[in-house]
Amino acid sequence: MKMLNNNDNNRKIPLINNTYLAAAAATIFTLVIIFASTTSSVSASTTGNNTTTTTTDITESLGDPFFVEQGRIIGQRVLAVTPQPQLEFSFMANATINNGGGNIVINAINTGTSVSTLNADGTFRGEGQGILRTERGDVATWTNRVVGNLTPEGTIITRGVGFWSTPSTTGELAFMNNMITVFEVQIDREGNLSAREWEWG
Repeated sequence: MKMLNNNDNNRKIPLINNTYLAAAAATIFTLVIIFASTTSSVSASTTGNNTTTTTTDITESLGDPFFVEQGRIIGQRVLAVTPQPQLEFSFMANATINNGGGNIVINAINTGTSVSTLNADGTFRGEGQGILRTERGDVATWTNRVVGNLTPEGTIITRGVGFWSTPSTTGELAFMNNMITVFEVQIDREGNLSAREWEWG
């Protein structure tokens, strides 16, 4: 009887893991759609009665970001041209993280790589991954899913959902473990990058 119970338990573990992964994937997918559709509807920018709605109005409604960074694109390469153009780029940025509502400020270097696929309508979608390292040596990793577009001025604007992880249980980045975030990134013609990120939920 004990053997059967053990086998039954072993059979249940993958189901629990699969259910957790499916729920996490569904949450991430839903957040990308909500965040992207909300901001894209604004990116069309309506002007009337001397007021203009910009793409940043939506992100401003999220409040103060806990994560802000400034950096540069440090490498690019074309991965494919057909059936859809695909571009990989890497970046490095100086990040400032506010933990505890701004009471604790953490400085870090964020390094990442993203792969974007260009859609027929000029928008693009992509995914990325990277490593965040603080001045004190604490480390966190991230993955993300993004959608974006190129503005008439030549600025790339992407918005998406990020998922953070860290092996640290007591370090300065421990609060970011399993954190889900929404973010906005802007990249100008010269490759200068700025990003803001908010915790979701």
